[in-house]
Amino acid sequence: MKSLALTPLLIVSAAAILPEISVSKRDRHTHGATANFARSALLERRAGGTVGTNVFDVLSWSYGGAYYANVTIGSPPQEQTVIVDTGSSDLYFDASFLPNCQKQGLGSCHGGSFNPSKSNTYKEIIPAPAFNQLYGDGTTATGPLAMDTFGIGDVSISDVIFGLATETESKVGYSVGLMGIGYNIGEATSLETGKYPNIPEVLVSTGIINSRLFSVFLNDQRDISGSILFGGIDTSRYSGNLVTLNMLPQYITATGSSPGFLNRYLSVVTAMNATVSGKLHKLTSGGSPDVKAYSDDDAGLPVILDTGAAAWFLDADIYAKIIAPVFDFVDEKGLCSCAHATSNDFLSLEFGGRVHIKVPASEFIIPAYDIETKEPIAYDAHNQACLFMIQPHEPNGEGMSGLGDAILRSMYVVYDLDNGQISIAQASEDDSAKSNIVPVPAGPLGVARAVSNVVTASPNTWTIPPRITYATSHSVSTLATAIGTATGTNAVPLTARLGGNGGVVATGTPSPSTSPNAAAGRLMPATDFTGLWMTGLAAVFATLGASLIL
Repeated sequence: MKSLALTPLLIVSAAAILPEISVSKRDRHTHGATANFARSALLERRAGGTVGTNVFDVLSWSYGGAYYANVTIGSPPQEQTVIVDTGSSDLYFDASFLPNCQKQGLGSCHGGSFNPSKSNTYKEIIPAPAFNQLYGDGTTATGPLAMDTFGIGDVSISDVIFGLATETESKVGYSVGLMGIGYNIGEATSLETGKYPNIPEVLVSTGIINSRLFSVFLNDQRDISGSILFGGIDTSRYSGNLVTLNMLPQYITATGSSPGFLNRYLSVVTAMNATVSGKLHKLTSGGSPDVKAYSDDDAGLPVILDTGAAAWFLDADIYAKIIAPVFDFVDEKGLCSCAHATSNDFLSLEFGGRVHIKVPASEFIIPAYDIETKEPIAYDAHNQACLFMIQPHEPNGEGMSGLGDAILRSMYVVYDLDNGQISIAQASEDDSAKSNIVPVPAGPLGVARAVSNVVTASPNTWTIPPRITYATSHSVSTLATAIGTATGTNAVPLTARLGGNGGVVATGTPSPSTSPNAAAGRLMPATDFTGLWMTGLAAVFATLGASLIL
């Protein structure tokens, strides 16, 4: 997640596993207010449908990997690789003249950079620091809000608003842009400028899709690439029923209250079992599927479904009580032998008391590679080191945890922003099946009207952030050659491939993902991780976009 919550990242070096200091965005809410942004006029619309692009995992840019997408910005288009992040809301890119983008190695701009002087359609709309990011380790990214022509999938859209990082303060690591697709209320703009329509909202206002809705299929860790589909559902990418759950509002434990509106993609793990070495362990059960789950004496675990986080970050006391005793092969640094990734161990999670997801060990036990050399890190004389991607962190006062890619790989998730709902199914194991893409109509029962085998939910009664539109005219065109169509190894940038295999390990160890929190992020300097693992400083493996530290 790249946004409101504290999201530290675990870092690996040849010498040790290192923690990243908490990473979080500056959070300034307008409670969904339109501020000074008005309605949008359209020069061109197309029938509401879908637009999609492939996403890919890169292990060599950050430990534990992250999911990225290829997009373009500017005229003529400049190619960019961005983190795909459901835990934040901004689209932004690194400016080409940043010092980080002028060098090689750690700190360089691995996802590309944007040169506004080479775009014929670039417009600065609000000067710096209209876009203003602050991270928990002191890293900042600031710059103007601008607009330019944005390309994703098979469409090109004029006058899309984004942040341009023209000034950053960071110590080390890789820089990369970010495509945040959370509610607009999470945008990191200064209060004076208000909020702006982000990518899901632009796709609706241009008529490309019918409502603020998208579905995510990360695919399993060995296959490297998955997909994100705006405006629709791909029925070939899940099995069983698609179960709809109402999102929950954030709850602040310090005040014992909730603001009463939705601002993150929050659900509840109401039960959890683990099967390890053939033995079933009942970890939790009987959790409340609603805001009662925030209570200290409730078994429910509120979670943010966050593609921008690589791991699942549990409160340290919960981790110590239910995870550590069962997965006792994980050492104090959060490492284990990769032999455990090929076992038959698995987790079984129940969401909202209504849908069960099986998560194989190969999805949450991930190979560790040295970020600089791209070489595997040895655990012992015979085995590669793997990262255990369920991690402890100190409570952040928000009563919830970030559930990242380690779990989401086993899920097909439909994020329905307009209705404040999430629909979940078991991800399909047969990713070779022919796609069956179905557009979702607008309205309270859009998902159920689009596809069969949907278990519906009652309408969400919490306040849902409204759309924000901007006084501009968008022109939409269909691209002759779609962006981001490569899959598997071919989707991974050449410089990011491990041993020439694009993240696929040919030694019998599980294939690594290839990226930081879905995209290249930053690395903290080497420090001894011993003792920090159980205190919770090793949390979120999150990559936070333009000049973020992983």
